[in-house]
Amino acid sequence: MLRTHAVTLQALDPDRDEARDWLVAELSQPDYNRAEPFLTRIYDWFVGLLTDLLQVVPASQSLGWLVVLGVLAAAAVAVTFGVLGRRRGSTLRAAPSGGVLEEDHLTPEDYRARAAEAAGRQDWDTVLLDSFRALTADAARRTLLDDVPALTAHEVGALLAAPFPGHAASLDRVAREFDAVRYGGRHADRGSAEAARDLDRSLSRARPALEQVR
Repeated sequence: MLRTHAVTLQALDPDRDEARDWLVAELSQPDYNRAEPFLTRIYDWFVGLLTDLLQVVPASQSLGWLVVLGVLAAAAVAVTFGVLGRRRGSTLRAAPSGGVLEEDHLTPEDYRARAAEAAGRQDWDTVLLDSFRALTADAARRTLLDDVPALTAHEVGALLAAPFPGHAASLDRVAREFDAVRYGGRHADRGSAEAARDLDRSLSRARPALEQVR
């Protein structure tokens, strides 16, 4: 990231003003401008610190350059971790956005069969995911949901809370667990997986409150 000059360290001999100007010019590069506000405040502090240090550094200009180099290196490290951290955070926040029915040609019975098979081998992640997919596909078949392939788990839970108000809390909880398992790297336990299957069974038998459906 640092823009080094094609000269040796021994040949560098800036005075105090030049050293400060070099640092200010370096930190004005676009890479640093993308940093978080907190990091920007750190850079401002670095500039002020450098100015104070160069005022007390003796006539040794080489030592002054070493101070500049050290501050630039610290700033580069801060920018690298700051930008990567922000990108990683953005990626994690954006992750739970996929549609619930990735295989929208499957029927509710298909998903329930997969969930039953997964329960037999104690694959609780698959039980939870396919049970939520089953109730989503079943609601679509009953025309309680539109544009199903594009719906996220959160959207499914929120939309089905209207025709099934008595199950609103369970829908919200299982939708959150779906995202946590599917996108967050978490694992379902037997209790949460069986709760998702029970919710699917309950909704498949429940009579929707059609007056609540737009």
